[in-house]
Amino acid sequence: MLDNKESHLQKLRTLFSKMGAEEAGGITFGMFEEKINSQAVREYFETLGLDVWDPWSFFKLLDSDGGGFVEVEEFFLGCLRFSGAAKAMDVGKLIQDQTWLIRSQGRFQRYMEDELCQVKDGLTTMADVLSAMSRGVSCTQL
Repeated sequence: MLDNKESHLQKLRTLFSKMGAEEAGGITFGMFEEKINSQAVREYFETLGLDVWDPWSFFKLLDSDGGGFVEVEEFFLGCLRFSGAAKAMDVGKLIQDQTWLIRSQGRFQRYMEDELCQVKDGLTTMADVLSAMSRGVSCTQL
């Protein structure tokens, strides 16, 4: 198992260097896009069990910090993480995260609706006061 991991790491290092990333310490999307269509790079990804049919989405997945630049470590970890088929644990994590997002969004929506109702009520009261003032009624008479 350890030999297999070392083999994968060596393949990834070779792939990373083929993209011209060694000098820069990482790759940009432009570098990635330029090399992804070469036969050698496609074959490397295939040996790792990676099907990169959407280069932009794959690059975003690799760019874990969202900086637009994938460093060597991000590249290695991303390629290892995304190689092969999805595992039941991966799918379970996605379901759990999605459920949390839906619940959180629902709570946020209810909170915003309550806040907007309070703002609406305050504006209605203010409009009533301004309307009464324009008719010559003093605030103490309200």
